[in-house]
Amino acid sequence: MRGRVTRNRESGFNPALGHSPRAFSRPGGSAANAAGFTLLEAIVALVVFSMGAMALYGWLSTNIITLNRIQERQQVEVAQLSALDMIRRTNPMEIPSAQRQAGSLQVAWTSVPVEPPRPNAHRDGSPGIFLVGLYDAHVRVLRDGRQLQAFRVRQVGWKQVQTLGDDQ
Repeated sequence: MRGRVTRNRESGFNPALGHSPRAFSRPGGSAANAAGFTLLEAIVALVVFSMGAMALYGWLSTNIITLNRIQERQQVEVAQLSALDMIRRTNPMEIPSAQRQAGSLQVAWTSVPVEPPRPNAHRDGSPGIFLVGLYDAHVRVLRDGRQLQAFRVRQVGWKQVQTLGDDQ
């Protein structure tokens, strides 16, 4: 009986036609009724998909929160570098405390001498024309009235006390 398709006449099952034995195990089952998913299979598939989607959305939410924190931190760093640049261009001996505005950024500082100012000296030990001092500056950086950063920086203050002709 080679090449001949066998068929179980009692159940109507025919593997050559692609019938599944499960379709015929149900009462009144036939190949036409067995096509597609059952309601239970569809619900299980949706639950599995929903669990995966929720995990994915949770991961995505965590990444977005982390990116926002990084962006805020970068903005604070840029503001701090701008404030530091503004302070470095200021002579603390002439302007010991002040406030400056740059766009929405406000920088306020107060400088106090670390030790009393003294005359500078050349490499050979001869006196120079400047009075120099080391200052400790407390800097506050604000944006829209909210403090972004506060830090301390040391910098040199100077004042010309002689002209070049007076020295010789």
